[in-house]
Order: sequence, then C-alpha cells, then structure tokens
Amino acid sequence: MRIAVITLFLSLLCRLCLAQNNADIRLEDGTELPSRYCYGDVSYGLSGIPAGGTFAGCGVIQKEGRWVFNPVTATQGITVFPYQCILSYTVNGMTVQKVILVQKPLTILLDRSNTATCDGSFTLWAEMLYAGAYDYSWQPAALLEKPDSSYSMGHLGQTQEFIIAVRDRSTNCTGSDTITVQRRPQPELIVLPADTTIIARTSIQYRLSGAAEYWWHQSPWISNTRSEYPVAYPQASVQYTIIGKSEYGCLDTAYANVTVKDGMQMPNAFTPNGDGLNDEFKIANYGYQGVEVFRIFDRWGRIVFETTDGSRGWDGTVKGDPAPSGNYIYHIRLRLQDGVLQEFKGDLTLIR
Repeated sequence: MRIAVITLFLSLLCRLCLAQNNADIRLEDGTELPSRYCYGDVSYGLSGIPAGGTFAGCGVIQKEGRWVFNPVTATQGITVFPYQCILSYTVNGMTVQKVILVQKPLTILLDRSNTATCDGSFTLWAEMLYAGAYDYSWQPAALLEKPDSSYSMGHLGQTQEFIIAVRDRSTNCTGSDTITVQRRPQPELIVLPADTTIIARTSIQYRLSGAAEYWWHQSPWISNTRSEYPVAYPQASVQYTIIGKSEYGCLDTAYANVTVKDGMQMPNAFTPNGDGLNDEFKIANYGYQGVEVFRIFDRWGRIVFETTDGSRGWDGTVKGDPAPSGNYIYHIRLRLQDGVLQEFKGDLTLIR
C-alpha cells in the first residue's frame, strides 16, 4: 500500500514537471518569440503553451481577445536604451518568463527651418536623436549630390518630396521620414523706362511691376527707394539697381540706365520763314521751375522780345512786323529744379 502511494505521488510530480517544462511563450503564429525588438509601434500577437493562461509585464495588453506585445507600449516613459523587460505567462499555477530587449528608437531629426527654394538650390540635413553608427539613403537620389549622407545638397525644378531611410548598423533596425522642399516662383521684375536720356535737372517717372516689394539699392536722387512709382532727379548719368521681392521672399534684380546731358544749348541762328523748321527762338529741352527773364535785344540794346512764359518763343517779329535780318542778343535767367537761378547770354542771328 505504501509503495502504491509513493508511486502515485511520483507520477503526479513527473506530470507537473513535464507541464512546467512544456510551458512556453510564442508568437501568435506559433513561431519562436524573438528576444530582441526594434523600437516601433507594431503589435505582436502572443500565444501561450498550454493555452488559457494570462500574460503580464513588458507592456503586454489584451486587445480584442488577443494578447499583444508592443515595443512602444513596453517602453513608455523610458529614455535610456536599449531597454530590457520581463514578459511572463502564467497557466495552471505555473509561470514562464522571457527576457525582452527593445533597441533604441530611430528618431530622425530633420531640419525643417528652410524647406523652400527660389532658385532651385536646397540643402537636406538629418540628425539622429540617439548616438550611433547609421547608414542613410535619400530618395529620389538623382536630385542630390550625396544621397547616402545625412547632409546633402541638390537642385530641383519643382516642388519635391524626399524620403530618408536610416539603418542602425549595430541593431539593423530601420526608420524613415519625409520632407517636402517647396520650389517658389521667382519674381520677374520690370522697370520702365529701362534706358533713357534726359536733360540735366529734369525728372523721370518710373513704374515697377512683377514683385510684391521693391528696393532701389544705393540709388541717389530717388524720391522713395521703397516705391513702385518713384520719381528720379538724376544730377549725373547713373545706373539704378532695383531689387524686387515676391510674397515668398524670392528676389529678382533689374537695372535702369540714365544718360544725363548737361547744359542748355541755345541755337545761334533761326529762320522765321514759316516753313515749320526753326521758325522760333525758344527755350527747349531743359529742366527748370520757371522763367525769371527771357529777353532779346537788337544791336542797339532795344528789347525786341520779352516773356516769362517758358512755352513762348520769339517768332522774329517786333510789334507784329518782321524784324530785319542780322545779329541779336539774348538774356535768359531760369529758376532750376533745385531752386538755383542760372543765367544764359549769347548772340543770335536772324536769317530770312
């Protein structure tokens, strides 16, 4: 009797040992549970042997009737990697444990401070949150000088999305991210007139178009260097440089050339014969505010013509009668654009 009881006890003990030895944790598809995981928001279904038990540890949760392990859930609040945790399975009063190692996250820090280009040139730069040795791969590679580097430059003709793939050499874990480089249209700055010739002390009305903002760079004699409709008062020949900026901050440059002819050149003869050519002696092609004096004298010093109207000229008559051919003297005093008075005197020949 005693032998029979001992035999029964040993039999039950062996069955218990066998059950403990056969208890296991596997993936949901029955394959072996890996001990190392790359950090990622991926849920791995679990199964226990024998079935019917419960899981605990390592952030395991029950989701829609399934037990799942997720590396992100398992490492919530963790900042030091790799991170090791214990996954356990309890069934029939027995517990089996597995040690799980979660590798460091592949957190890619992309420089998004300058993701727009006006001329097509751009730079891509990536840095990893955690130190280590990494392999990089940018796509599309054809647009980049160094597509296998964390830092690369390139040129594009239109807005383009780039994908960066990173592999951790020590763990073989991979990660990726995307960044879009915007190709901004450049302004087409137009300045009118672009080239002009003026008489000294006259002005030019400019008109700009093609941009959102304008700047007359180091430009003298401009009424408003930020205006699209400024007036210029060039005192000498000059080339103006105008910079236009679009609403995206893109720039374009245009130039305006001004040739200034200085000094009033009065004719020394005129022919008031009614042929429409050189019939009057008058002030022309010269900038001024007003006429202070415009007189013409004969050779005896008598005034034969006088006016302060700059639009009038001498038609070669005196009190309605034709003046005789010969030499005359003119005296002109003008108030210039800057308010300065300037006098002109000279000889004039009337030819009939």
